[in-house]
Amino acid sequence: MLIVHSQRLTHQSKHITDWHQHATGQLFCIQRGMMIVQTDHVQWALTPATIGWFPAHMRHSAWTVGDIDGISMQLDGDALSVQAGVWPADPFLLLLMERLRHLVSNPADRQRQRHLLTVMVDEIAQISPAPLKLILPEDRRARQVAELLLMQPHNTIRQTQLASRFGLSVRTLSRLFSQQTGLSFSQWRQQTRILASLEYLLRGESVSETAAQCGYENASAFIAAFKLRFGTTPGAFRLNNGS
Repeated sequence: MLIVHSQRLTHQSKHITDWHQHATGQLFCIQRGMMIVQTDHVQWALTPATIGWFPAHMRHSAWTVGDIDGISMQLDGDALSVQAGVWPADPFLLLLMERLRHLVSNPADRQRQRHLLTVMVDEIAQISPAPLKLILPEDRRARQVAELLLMQPHNTIRQTQLASRFGLSVRTLSRLFSQQTGLSFSQWRQQTRILASLEYLLRGESVSETAAQCGYENASAFIAAFKLRFGTTPGAFRLNNGS
């Protein structure tokens, strides 16, 4: 288990990385801003103080939300896991990423790399994944519904209207989302709105403005949904991430 390549990750807002894959696994650490990574069936949000892992040969694309700063590392093989994931990073993990980044250029540091990577793997194994994963339905029609809601989180169109627009019955649409995403349609839509809200909060918008941008009738409903998902209020998230 070795780091093949490491670089500082700095991109301006709306930077897009097209679909690609590589023989190395990729480890991201986001320190400022937000990056969305999408695989064929899952969309991941990497927010400040998170670590994301995407195994070798996994097809993916990415785009930034706001200006981002972080670290990107490519590791040989499936060093962390065969499964992609995003985890919260405490100060120790963040410092560990920085230390590893500076060990790449010197071949004499390979043994130390292995030791520190082993520590990282062990630390991540003790952490529950961050609630930043959105599974996308595989059915073409259900996927079209999902993509509309991802592009328009503020849209309040009813489920019956969405089903009709894309040639589905309400029952079929509900069944497809439940079977293919593990969430009911309403739960999936709620998750979409909550993840979309992170962009506005990181951009510095108020809780009430964010609630309106993401289709909530009032700020109280948004705060309750956000706290249920993340265990903290949107105001606290905004404050803790420097907005």
